[in-house]
Amino acid sequence: MLSPVETSSPDDVAPGLTYDHAARAGDLIFVSGQIAKDEAGSWVGGDATNQARQVYRNLDRVLTHMGATRYDVVKVTTFLTDVKDKDAVTKVRLDYFGDHRPAHTGMTVAALGFPEITMEVEVVAYLPKGDTAP
Repeated sequence: MLSPVETSSPDDVAPGLTYDHAARAGDLIFVSGQIAKDEAGSWVGGDATNQARQVYRNLDRVLTHMGATRYDVVKVTTFLTDVKDKDAVTKVRLDYFGDHRPAHTGMTVAALGFPEITMEVEVVAYLPKGDTAP
């Protein structure tokens, strides 16, 4: 039986080790948590602002790959390992979305998948099947 869920990953985002970057189920697109790795798979260092910009570049690439835009995003979840990064990461998120204000949950956690990961952002987008498809 074929799954009603379509998964896919763009070529310009470092591949996930055990998952695709996006899954579409009906009119919803779930984007895996994005981290501060560039398209070559190298960590983007520096401060929280630089890392958040890379995270949102990756999110934008995955959304585009799935036929969606930032304006289709209905939910954002941000994970940080240091609450001190909150203001910098929030500014990048607000700049990215402009006047669009999707629902957001932010949390500080003890650790993420690797010690280098200090933030991760996942989104859910709504895109009716007839609008655009990957």
